[in-house]
Amino acid sequence: MAAVTRVRSPLGTHAKRLWYTFYMATTYFQGNYLHPQHISVGGILANKKGEICCHHFYTKNLKGYWADEKLDDFYILMRETLEPDETLEHALYRGLQEEFGATGKIIDYVGSIKSTFKHKEIDIEKTTLYFLCELISQDLSKRAEDDIESKSTVEWQTSDYLIPLMKAQATRFGRTDVDESSILERMKTRK
Repeated sequence: MAAVTRVRSPLGTHAKRLWYTFYMATTYFQGNYLHPQHISVGGILANKKGEICCHHFYTKNLKGYWADEKLDDFYILMRETLEPDETLEHALYRGLQEEFGATGKIIDYVGSIKSTFKHKEIDIEKTTLYFLCELISQDLSKRAEDDIESKSTVEWQTSDYLIPLMKAQATRFGRTDVDESSILERMKTRK
């Protein structure tokens, strides 16, 4: 919280309450109209067979953000927005639990992807830091029901299956944030 108290409103005294409501009441890691940069942590959760855990979203189960963005039939890895004062590792473990009902062990930092996309007419710049994780356990009933990603179908797929799909969906939607193929390709070269 110390970082939050050092931030000064760019507005006059008049607008401080409005500024606080829209800016400070949300995490400063999540892009918005005042701060269009977003940072998150991504998990490449692998099982003993070398398959990767991923979200598969369809129209029938889309509500909220993904439906509003008019995206359908796409795959993404686990990505979790950091919360103030949260470590990368904690955000990663929280994301694995909330999105996949899983626990995992961090094996290695794989790299990052910087993407840009429009959200509500705002150009958002998103940086996601990806970690390779080994699956320890999974119980889908432990997914966070209020998490937007809980509306996905959780699937285990090979990176060879996911890489061309992710490249194609980025072209289809005109958004780089749905293409995590470069991280999967980088992970493959480390084996």
